[in-house]
Order: sequence, then C-alpha cells, then structure tokens
Amino acid sequence: MIHDATPSWSGYNYQGKLALHYVLCHILEKLRADPTYPFHGDSIVLENNEDFELFVGGELVSFHQVKAYEKQSFSSYDEALFGLALNLYNQPGPLGYIHTWKVINLPAGKSLQQAIEDFIRELIREHDAEPASSTIFKAVNVAKGRNKTARIIKQAFDALTADQVYEALQTIVTDPLLVLARIQSYMYNGKACCSIEDVNDLIKSKLQEVLVVRGGVNTAKQIDSGFHHLLEMVDIYVAERHLNKQASDLLRIEVSDIVEILDADYEDVSSKYLAVKFKERFFCLFDEFMSNPDYYSMSEDSEGIVCNLSQIKYALLNAGPENLFSYYKNFSPSVRFDSLTNIEQALAFNENGVTDVLLRIFNAVDCTSCENDASNNKLVYRSLASPENYYLPTTINDRSPTNIARKLRANTRIVEDLFEINHMIYDGLQMMSLNEQATTHTSAPQSASVVEEPRDDYFSNLRLIPIQQAMDELNAD
Repeated sequence: MIHDATPSWSGYNYQGKLALHYVLCHILEKLRADPTYPFHGDSIVLENNEDFELFVGGELVSFHQVKAYEKQSFSSYDEALFGLALNLYNQPGPLGYIHTWKVINLPAGKSLQQAIEDFIRELIREHDAEPASSTIFKAVNVAKGRNKTARIIKQAFDALTADQVYEALQTIVTDPLLVLARIQSYMYNGKACCSIEDVNDLIKSKLQEVLVVRGGVNTAKQIDSGFHHLLEMVDIYVAERHLNKQASDLLRIEVSDIVEILDADYEDVSSKYLAVKFKERFFCLFDEFMSNPDYYSMSEDSEGIVCNLSQIKYALLNAGPENLFSYYKNFSPSVRFDSLTNIEQALAFNENGVTDVLLRIFNAVDCTSCENDASNNKLVYRSLASPENYYLPTTINDRSPTNIARKLRANTRIVEDLFEINHMIYDGLQMMSLNEQATTHTSAPQSASVVEEPRDDYFSNLRLIPIQQAMDELNAD
C-alpha cells in the first residue's frame, strides 16, 4: 500500500462505512436468491492491495478504491485509478471500483476508462522519449525522489524490469477488455458518488432491507443498534489491522459475523451501545474541527511536520468504545458520572467542551510532552523541564472558577481521577488556585476540630490554567 488509512479516522471511517454498505448489498443479493445462503468463505479485507476487497467462497471478486476528496478534477484521482488498474492486471478475475465523495469531473469527451488509458499512454510516451529518466525507469531502479506514480509501479510490479513494466502498460492500453473495462465508478442510487453526510442513511437503509428479508426485529432502535455494532466491528478490526500490519496472514471480517450481528436483538439500551455511539460522535468532532479553518489549518508544504492533534487522535483511536468513554470522563472531572444513569451519562456529553476546549488543547500543545496511560484510560501532559508538573486537558468551558471548584468537590472520585495532576487546562482567561476558589463564599468557616478530607488537601495544589499559558509552558520545554 502506498497510503494506509488505518490510523486516520477520516480515512478509515468513510472507507469502512462504504465497505459495510457494499457487503450489506452483497448479503442482500445472496439472501434474495437463497434465504439459507451460509456465507461460508465470504469476507472483506481492508487496506490490503486496495482500500477494501470482497472475497466470496474464499475467492477474490472485487477491489475497491475509496477517496473522500473535496476536489473533483480527474487529476486528483488518476494515480489511485492507475494503481487499481495495475492490481487488476495482476489479478485476472476481480472487478475494480472507485468510490468517491464527489463526482469525478472527467476530461471532456472521455469516459473513466479512456481517461485512465490516457494517463497510462502518457507514461509510455515519456519512456519512449527519455527511457533513462522516465517514471518507469525511476520506479524500477528505486530512484531517490521518485514520485508517487513511480512508487505505485514499484509496488505492483516489484520484480519486473523496466522493459517488462513497459510491455505490461502497453498490454493494458492495447487490450481494453483485459483491465480497463473492469474498472468503474460505484453507483449509489444512480449517482457515481456518496457523500459523507449520506453514507449513514444508506447503510441503515440496507440494514432495514436485510432485516426484512431475514424476518427479524425491524425497528428504528434495532437498525440503529445494528449500525453501531457494525461500526464497532470495523473499529476493532482496524485497531488489530494497525497493530499487525506486517503479518503475512490476511485479517478478515467474516460476512457470517456481520449476519450474526444483524440477527441479534438490540432492543435494550446498554452502556456498550451508548459507548459505541459516543465513539463515533467523538471522532466526528475531530473531523469537524479539522475541516474548520477557524480552528485548524495545515500548510500545503506539511511533509515532515508532526500534527499534534493527529498524534493524539491516533493514540485515542486504539481505545475501545468503553475505554474511550473512560478517557472522556477523565477529561471531564467537573462531571460526577458515577451518580448518573446510562442515558444521563450520554446526555452529559459536552460537545462544545470537546470542540472549543479539548481539541484546541490537543492541537496547540506539543504532543511530545503527552503521556498516555492506556491501561488506565488516562492522557496527560507532563512538563519536561519540571517533571513534577502534570497538566490535564479538559472539556471545561465554564469560566467560573468557583463553579468549577464546587463541581470538582462534588466528584467523589476526584483524588483517584486527578492523581498527580496539579494543572487543569481550561477555557478560562487566567490561572486560578482551585483551593482559593473552593474556600471562598462559604457559609461558615470549618471548625478547627474538623479533619480535612483527602480531596480537600488535594485542592491545595490544583490550579486552573488557560490554554495559551499551558501551551507556552509545555511548548517551551
């Protein structure tokens, strides 16, 4: 693979959903033909030769390239389609599909297949003119600074000489039925694209059709629950795929396991179901943040630049839904979650706090000072210059230190949750001692004989710190 979208929520969430939609279409087709079809040997594989592949009866039947691009010009997709063509050349049987967010604007008067043919012919002409400096030559000889097209050629034709690559490309354009005729844009309700906004509804529509054919529970709750359990399945798969990228055996999602999920009864609300829904929404907020120029921007020449926000996102993506919700609880110490029901916990999710505070912190603070304790679902920043200083990124968008202090005191888990933390990053304007705020405006002074609770003593070292000040301190290390 030239580019693996496994660690990218935007990438794998979209392609994972399109893979789910495609496999649901496959399930529906098979069940309509034979309601007892067993799906033995049917599976999907993500991020192997292409973004996903479908196997039926153990045999590869289709390659799928997925591109969630805002741009629509053919030049934005030509290399991906070229790579798809080379994979099809190496595999005589399967079909090849490209799935896009926006319709591809093809060159005037050209079909998709003709546009791909023109791209390949240009490589041939280049090699004819200057064989010692052509893209084909650079690919085969692994020339320094070779472009993406050369890397695609090398990946597909690793063992071929320059002459053999040239002959293969000539064969592709000479006999269109061999490869080019097997490539097409995948159609969604008559359109050659599927927007990110529409994909959820398309999956749920197919889910409903499958449930009708299966004759099981068919309610809005069942469809929504099945949808989120399928997303969790893909989520777990991608996490395992990311951890085992070098494994020789293909990691598969068995279609029979998908059918088993669809046959389950999800009418009862569970904490697991809510956690799955939470994870999807949480990372959608990452996408929304990163697509908003008021919040986030990356220079066009960003190669080699580490994006703080992306690094934190990748770390959190490895957490399961329930573990991620535990992270969120730690990011929200002013909410006493242990006193809330499942539904109340879901309603306590502070989207504005995530977008306006937590993600701003992740984006602004140098990720090299981050410490991620995955075993305890805790992520903090630690000063390199003063290791005793721990900074907790929070969702706190209440600018009243008094209110924040009162809410923290109401949290019975405060000492355990904020162990070692002495700074909490929030959306305030100035640094504040929470101990001072918590002891201000009380109704009466404590008796001298009253023993302070552990969290009272803990407050003496706890401070609220604005995002900018935390960034200045941590980024200066």
